[in-house]
Amino acid sequence: MSAPAVYKRGEVYFLSHGGPPSMFDTRSEPYQAWRAFGQAVEAAKPRGLIVVSAHWENPSDTAGVQVNNDPTNPLIYDFYGFPKHYYRETFTSHGSAEMLDDVVSALGAGKVPVEQVSRGADHGLWVPLKVAFNGKTSIPIIQVSLPGNSSPDSAAKLGKALSGLRGKGYTIIGSGQIVHNLRDAFSGAPTPYTEPYLAATDSAIHSSSPVKAALGLFKHEHYKRAHPTPEHLLPLLVPVAAADEKDKVEALYVGVDKMGLGWGMWRWVPQEQ
Repeated sequence: MSAPAVYKRGEVYFLSHGGPPSMFDTRSEPYQAWRAFGQAVEAAKPRGLIVVSAHWENPSDTAGVQVNNDPTNPLIYDFYGFPKHYYRETFTSHGSAEMLDDVVSALGAGKVPVEQVSRGADHGLWVPLKVAFNGKTSIPIIQVSLPGNSSPDSAAKLGKALSGLRGKGYTIIGSGQIVHNLRDAFSGAPTPYTEPYLAATDSAIHSSSPVKAALGLFKHEHYKRAHPTPEHLLPLLVPVAAADEKDKVEALYVGVDKMGLGWGMWRWVPQEQ
């Protein structure tokens, strides 16, 4: 009988993503953070990337999730009103049948109801990863939806269920935004809430009880201004719950853009194998 395979423990990330113009803003700090993320992932050589994006919520109003089982990861151009060339952008990646089985099994073991669907990758996944990997990657990628009930507790439960996959060599990624009030951003309204909410988020991530502290962000005094709807903050709960106390937390970028949106990107690096 052969010995069980031993894998390098997977890392955990939260990425802030932008709209399609951010793919071309090569001098911006978020762009540079995506490039640093890509370099770190390629150096770590994970077996695969499991991504949870703000732009896919289970359409069923439940705590369950959906998993993309299309191994070609076709792109979803889920943005509107941009020049035609944005809809011709490409990002080449693939899934893995073995990885899909591992993800579905982990969700079942974590008592997260799961349904497999043929969907594709939305821009919360492919915009930052296109920049990170220069348009293509051979690392398998599988996207998992957010739970359909918009519950922070359910998002944290999802992250906890996925955490066991780190021991099998998979990296877990949440993709959203820390301050995401587009009405204020596009109207030019003042955003005095952005910096304090961003600081509160960074503090929560570095606290001694990060899951509890991250859940508390949904009750923060600035939450409703920072997030008129919750979907861009919910993915943060996934990596926070998938991390453990031995991980070293590194900030890839934390800052405010000229529109008042709050960007935060963090990396959780395992310290022991």
